[in-house]
Amino acid sequence: MEKVIKLKKFKSMFSTTLQIVVLIFITLVLFASIRGTAGIPTAEELNSPVWKEQGPFELSPERGRYALTYSIIEDKSFDFSIPVARFTTPDLGFTDGKFVSLFAPGVSFLVIPGYIVGHYLGMSQVGTYSAIAVYAILNFILIRQISKLLGASNPASVIAGMTFIFATPAFAYGVSLYQHHISTFLILLATYLLVRFERKWLAIVGIWFLCGLGIAVDNPNLLMMMPIGIVALLQSLDIEEKKEEMSIRIYPKYIIAIIGVLIPALGFMYFNYVSYGNPLQLGGTTNSVDAINEEGKPVTSEGILTPEELAQAGEFEEGERSSVGFFEARDMVNGLYIHLFSEDRGVIYFTPVILTGIIGIFVLYRSKNKHLPLLLSIVGVNLILYSMWGDPWGGWAFGSRYLIPSYAIMSIFIAMALTRYSRNILVLLVFAVLFVYSTAINTLGAITTSAIPPKVQAIPLEALTGKEEKFNYKRSWDFLNNNGSKSYFYQEFLEDSVPAKDFYITLVSAISTVSIMTLIGVYLTKRKTKDENKD
Repeated sequence: MEKVIKLKKFKSMFSTTLQIVVLIFITLVLFASIRGTAGIPTAEELNSPVWKEQGPFELSPERGRYALTYSIIEDKSFDFSIPVARFTTPDLGFTDGKFVSLFAPGVSFLVIPGYIVGHYLGMSQVGTYSAIAVYAILNFILIRQISKLLGASNPASVIAGMTFIFATPAFAYGVSLYQHHISTFLILLATYLLVRFERKWLAIVGIWFLCGLGIAVDNPNLLMMMPIGIVALLQSLDIEEKKEEMSIRIYPKYIIAIIGVLIPALGFMYFNYVSYGNPLQLGGTTNSVDAINEEGKPVTSEGILTPEELAQAGEFEEGERSSVGFFEARDMVNGLYIHLFSEDRGVIYFTPVILTGIIGIFVLYRSKNKHLPLLLSIVGVNLILYSMWGDPWGGWAFGSRYLIPSYAIMSIFIAMALTRYSRNILVLLVFAVLFVYSTAINTLGAITTSAIPPKVQAIPLEALTGKEEKFNYKRSWDFLNNNGSKSYFYQEFLEDSVPAKDFYITLVSAISTVSIMTLIGVYLTKRKTKDENKD
């Protein structure tokens, strides 16, 4: 009996040590990979190639969100000065004579602490990007926790989190300034509350708050988080079925819980009112301009327009620029192909390891796990929604960035698959090979560039540039071969002494080594019951 107790204590200590070591490792790799340039740039300096094309703000989504953070902190304003507006183009709005953001404001507000800390340390941009890395780390923790709640072993839960962080395009978007990791965090945290604290009043309050906040982070989260909101609502009801009738009762305190959504919603509406003059107008539906001329006037594809002319053009196109207008059901088949199978964005090319999560789906199905429908609905809504999106490629991007929330859920399924087949050498070997391949691809995207055109743009671009324009990770590989890396750590400390390719190989080798060691832990760990995993 005493030996059994000592063995349990040893396993518990080993489990805790593994978690701490891997968490420290993930933190170090992420912060070594964060894209950035030292300094505190002014609005005028932000428009230089050092910060834009050649620097960390290579694409407009990064510039647009940073511009709002910069304006809030430095200019104490929700609208943009002309230099900041020039920096933001072409994703720039114009209304009531002022330049405004086209993006939902949530990300720009949530990274403010990172901007402030970075500014204090003399690297405001790096600090801002680091805030996203923090959310990536939190997503690793949540994937591990949810996996364990569903019955996965600790090593399998850990490697599932590592798969999401390093072996999917989430890596590239965990070291830059995009909404995906924050949206994923809100989805995972709400899911954790549903699974861990079923029917608890405070959990329902938190879930509804997260749903409201999600809309302010990225407007499509209204649909993305709808399955979670529906389950939370059902948990608020007391449904009693009798022979020929059914009674539904809702407790007053749960009605109060739904008010939780109003807290972030009111803040979002206030931002919209100040920015666009209408609390219900979304940034993406406002008038957009392509550029700003030397006189500071907005320029569209039709030329220079006065504020009055631009307003009239906006009124004329109002129906086309509605938020619903971004989705087209007829585009779904092509969108599914782009996300899953295409050379330029397809999961099968960029992160084939995530497909091993399909095994975990069957594991949960056979065990009749009641949470499986919720998890599948999140993946389904994500995939279908962005397959109908007008731009399923995600602009110039690395992999299918819109599917990052699905990568997180599929990683949970991976934990279940590895736990179930922990002694199956073939399954573990196939997973290891796919993991190393996927890590090599996505580490490349993280430390080099995400400015990769879709194939439909790359081919016409060749006629203009007179050279081959690559449209997948091969473009990032060429960037690396030219000794290029946008990692702040590499540029600041290693660029003069270490080739970029060696830096890349070191990262891939380190991630693969730690992951394979954890996979060995999966093999050596005896399968546990769901109740044992909760302990």
